[in-house]
Amino acid sequence: MAWAAGHGHAASGRVLLDGVVPDEATKRAIAAQAREVFGADRVDDRLRLGAVAAPPGWADAARRLVVPALRQVARGELTLHGRDARIEGEVADEAARRALLRALAAPADGWPLHDALRLSAAPTGRAPPVPVPGVEFEPGSARLTDAGIERLDGLLAALNRAPARRFEVVGHTDDAGPRDLNLALSRERAEAVRAHLVARGVAAARIEVRGAGPDEPAADNGTAAGRARNRRIELRTLD
Repeated sequence: MAWAAGHGHAASGRVLLDGVVPDEATKRAIAAQAREVFGADRVDDRLRLGAVAAPPGWADAARRLVVPALRQVARGELTLHGRDARIEGEVADEAARRALLRALAAPADGWPLHDALRLSAAPTGRAPPVPVPGVEFEPGSARLTDAGIERLDGLLAALNRAPARRFEVVGHTDDAGPRDLNLALSRERAEAVRAHLVARGVAAARIEVRGAGPDEPAADNGTAAGRARNRRIELRTLD
C-alpha cells in the first residue's frame, strides 16, 4: 500500500492511494481515513484487491498510518510492505519531521519505520510565514489579551504602508487535547486577529484566515518551551 501527494502544502495537491490490499473492508477503511485527513475531493483511490497475506493487525495499522501530520509533507510517499513502513518527502523543518515520525510511530507499533524525509525551503513563489510574537489570548479562548491587542496595533503602520497587499493570518496551537478542538480554536483565534485589524481600518478583503491547529509545529511539543512556541499567530503575504 502506498500513499503519495503531489504537494502536501498545497490545497490543490492530489493524494494517490495505490497498491494491493487483502480485502474490500481494508480498502474502504484506508480510503475513508484518507478522505477524512486530506478531504474527499483530493483523494484518488486506486487501491486494488489481491491474494496477499497480511500480518496480524496489518489492516488497522495501515488505516491508522494515514495521520493528519502527513498533510505537512510535500512530494511525499508513505509505503507499507508487510510490516515495513517507509516515509519520504519534504517537510518544512526539523520540528515538523520529528512530529510526523512520532505520529507514525504509534500505529506502526514496533514495526520498522524507515525515515527518508528531507527538509525543504518555502515553495517557490510563496512567501514563508512570519511569526508574530506577543499576540496573546486568554487561555483556551479566542479572546485577545491587552498585550495581544497592543501587539496587533503595533503592526498597523507596517500593514498600511502597503495598502494593496493581501495576507493570510494563520492560527496555530500545540498538540494538547483533541485535534478537532485545536483546529477550531486556531481558526477562531485567526478570525479574532482579522476582526481586530478590520476594526482598526485594515480592509477586510486584504485578509484571509486559516486555522492550522497542531498540524504545523514550529518546535517540539514534548517540552513546555516547544508547546509555547507552537501556540502562535503567523502572517503570510499572498501577493
